[in-house]
Amino acid sequence: MVRRLLRRITTHPRYAELRQNLQLPEYAGTRFTARRVLNLYLARWESARGRTRLWSRPTKLTVEATNICNLGCPACFTGAGDLGRPRSHLSLDLYRQVLAELAPYLLEVEFYNWGEPLLAKHIFPMIEEASAAGAHTTVSTNFSFPFDAARAERLVSSGLSVLGVSIDGARQESYEQYRRRGKLATVLENCRAVRDAKRRLGSATPRLVWEFHVFRHNTEDIEQARALAHELEMDIAVDKGWVVGSEWDTEGKFRYYADPTPHRCPFLWTQAVINNDGGVAPCCGTFFHEDDMGALPAERGAPGARSFREIWNNPKFRASRRFFRSRTGSPDEQQLACYECPITKIWENYGQHVAAGGTRETFQVGYSTNDCFNYFWNRRPVPPAAANAGGRPAALAR
Repeated sequence: MVRRLLRRITTHPRYAELRQNLQLPEYAGTRFTARRVLNLYLARWESARGRTRLWSRPTKLTVEATNICNLGCPACFTGAGDLGRPRSHLSLDLYRQVLAELAPYLLEVEFYNWGEPLLAKHIFPMIEEASAAGAHTTVSTNFSFPFDAARAERLVSSGLSVLGVSIDGARQESYEQYRRRGKLATVLENCRAVRDAKRRLGSATPRLVWEFHVFRHNTEDIEQARALAHELEMDIAVDKGWVVGSEWDTEGKFRYYADPTPHRCPFLWTQAVINNDGGVAPCCGTFFHEDDMGALPAERGAPGARSFREIWNNPKFRASRRFFRSRTGSPDEQQLACYECPITKIWENYGQHVAAGGTRETFQVGYSTNDCFNYFWNRRPVPPAAANAGGRPAALAR
């Protein structure tokens, strides 16, 4: 009888979903305390039910340690020369305020968004303090700048879990077509410096990952990149790169790191983004400060919210979560980045598909990863006065 009961449970359609919801993520460096685990389960439960006012805190934090960058990558706002907010470094005081509030709940902290994190003034203490707090830590870098052995040892000693290096080519002539102003020889030299520092210090971390974004101009470099990654003791991730406008790989020979699926946006329920000036963004896709959901004081005594939680449950966040129940709202709410976001629209379309008798298997998403990128690339927030007057954002010339 017990065997029959177990068989009925394990073959039930909801069993796999329940098991997935109870499974802990495999994050090197994460200390799974009771508070973190309970908050993770609560966050998943609140997301699954589409709650708009949350008791849970984010389980992942994206920190924009700086929005300054040395390269000119064409499909990056910073690289293209746009100015979404003043160029600066996130203050250590503000970072410590946020970490003190959220660290007991965080499983992961990543230190990159629209700038080059290893150029940030306080990047080493930031990584060290998040790692010491028991969070998995990641940095994604272009690594095309001077970086000596001493700094390599400091990076290895910081407790950093993963160091991703964006290297889109195995030859300078192909690499520099996207990583404009970058020097491949410098990047590879810096990777060797970190590899050697790990050897000297007997450290298994950070795990080094060669991040190869595939474009039309570098497809012939993939195998050479794999060989170089092996020599440098790096893992390699080969994913299709997104581009401004139509996809370059129309035959689908290469895959993006992920494709859009019908789901509630994790940035609204489990992942927070804090920019260099204290602005709290709705996700990592937005660039301009006008799209922020709120702001923490960039410096001591400056104006801003008293805590992150105050912003996490403010009207903007709650309206954006409500769009996943019904994509309706006031004119001001419809100016929020989440209203026209492809992820929100996919969820709405999926709900209509299921209501009409369709299934997940028969649902056509209708958007690619490149479409999602281009939504944010083409988005220009409407100033509040213009929005109230029925204005529309003007396209900016590039």
